[in-house]
Amino acid sequence: MTRAENHDAPMAMIDRVASLLEVFSRHHHLTLAQVSRQAHLPRSSTHRILQHLVELGWLERRGYQYTLGIGMFELGARAVQRSALHQAALPAMHALHRSTGLTVHLSTLVSSDILHLERIGCWPATGEGWLPASRQPAVHTAAGRALLAQLEEAEWPEPLFPPSPASHGLHTRTRLRRALDAVRDRGGVAIDAGGCAADTTVVAAPIGPPEGDLRTALSLCGPTGAVQMKQASDTVRIAAMDLWYASSGFNFPRRRTPRLPIRTAFPATAQK
Repeated sequence: MTRAENHDAPMAMIDRVASLLEVFSRHHHLTLAQVSRQAHLPRSSTHRILQHLVELGWLERRGYQYTLGIGMFELGARAVQRSALHQAALPAMHALHRSTGLTVHLSTLVSSDILHLERIGCWPATGEGWLPASRQPAVHTAAGRALLAQLEEAEWPEPLFPPSPASHGLHTRTRLRRALDAVRDRGGVAIDAGGCAADTTVVAAPIGPPEGDLRTALSLCGPTGAVQMKQASDTVRIAAMDLWYASSGFNFPRRRTPRLPIRTAFPATAQK
């Protein structure tokens, strides 16, 4: 074996492991056959890699199905917790949840998706796409549109228009341009009312200026009819600005989180 071939062998194995783990970013529980097919790997190779990842604790096997293991959770949690933004965000998110009664998300733009890094609150009570470490199409979400509005059109990720869960979702570049113009007219605040989930309204603002590279957003989420748009928009915009200052190490005057008169309209099941 030549030196080049000896170097390529471990790189090829890394590519295979990466392809296999990528499958689990889209699905929670998969059989050997499903992993092999979606990762485009031979069944025998897939089985060997899966078994080794189970031994490492990166995956778990439950009967005939595989799922992400506690080892992957620990690695991901350490990566997020080392972020200055995440450290600054947690107390602010808890304060927002207490004062508004709404669910608070910290989300980042990854390719054409929004990846939820953190969530405080329990609305919506159903739907795995709202949980931490879950993804939603950026174009269909308030957080996604808040961040896309900071980009030039040439910087928009592809593919941009996956199927929408709502009939009035964005499906064309023309409609997206209009939606992002509306975001800019509101000073960077994006609003989604039922576009990502029925009877759910989300208000989001980017953390940091357009010339920054954070590409992270803060959002408030609750039942449609319970979210008062003007107050929620002002609250999330100010909170996102304060988070950017705090994570950047700047000193700024502390502001009290505004209390939104939302709790009385919030369903009792959402407050548990």
